[in-house]
Amino acid sequence: MMSLDNDIELLAPQVHENLAVIPLKTQRSYIDMLTLKKGMELGLVEVKECETSQVNTVIVKNNAVAPLILIDGEEIIGGDQNRIINSTILLEANSEMAVPVSCTEKGRWAYKSEFKQSEYMANYNTRKAKRYAEKTSQHTQDVIWSSINQLEVENSFASPTSAMEESYENLKSTHESIIHEFEVESEQNGVLIILNGEIQGFEIFLNPEIYREFHKKILKSYIIDSKIENNTFAVNVDEAKDIISKTFTSSYEKRENLGLEEIFEFENDDGIGTVYAYQNKIIHMSYFQKLKKEIEDEIDEGISLESDT
Repeated sequence: MMSLDNDIELLAPQVHENLAVIPLKTQRSYIDMLTLKKGMELGLVEVKECETSQVNTVIVKNNAVAPLILIDGEEIIGGDQNRIINSTILLEANSEMAVPVSCTEKGRWAYKSEFKQSEYMANYNTRKAKRYAEKTSQHTQDVIWSSINQLEVENSFASPTSAMEESYENLKSTHESIIHEFEVESEQNGVLIILNGEIQGFEIFLNPEIYREFHKKILKSYIIDSKIENNTFAVNVDEAKDIISKTFTSSYEKRENLGLEEIFEFENDDGIGTVYAYQNKIIHMSYFQKLKKEIEDEIDEGISLESDT
């Protein structure tokens, strides 16, 4: 694997009922880059439909003098339908790119408004299913639609357009009260999630400033797929350290990049993940617990149902 600074510090765990998070901290990096949120707020970044609209592609224009980082799973809403970014991309300054996306609103194909950044990102189960679908060359869009449908079923909610965003909005007040229990620590730039004593995954960003933009989104993406209940457990920090350590000793496969980033994928006995690097620094890293067989079967069944309709 490439040589990366992988010195990750695990800070004191934070626990609320059966959910625990371990804030992660790495050595601070000073690479200048812009996030989608900041870029759109400053009017330096534009997201639009292709000249002939396509479900799985949008055009992103970066008018800033710094590279733009798009994060895997972050959602944009509006356009002809809501989408998520398929892969973390570092788009160079003053450039335009056709960016691969996936639909998160199956029941709408009509212009609604200019694109804006959503308050949410793809839920944990959808991101994990998408990652496994990409690995096994399944039809990613069908997997995502199936996962969002399952999200609605599990939460006894139905959006008129099968919009993932509306599932989040339906539970917004509940989520906010839970998120309030988890504070962002000084210099924190990552987080590891544990539910009922079982590690679900972790996420690392280039620096604390970028992480702060995604703190709530990441936690909500796990909470919406979890049953939060009064069932405490002891947090095993050593196990968390071991999980992280194993990710850096796994076999990595380099994937074709779309922007300035380098992409390295890995899988081990515990899970699956992706490292996005630039100038030999991790700009984004995501890891998900190994897909359970019953979930894999549900995804396959969902794909079959999608194909039959």
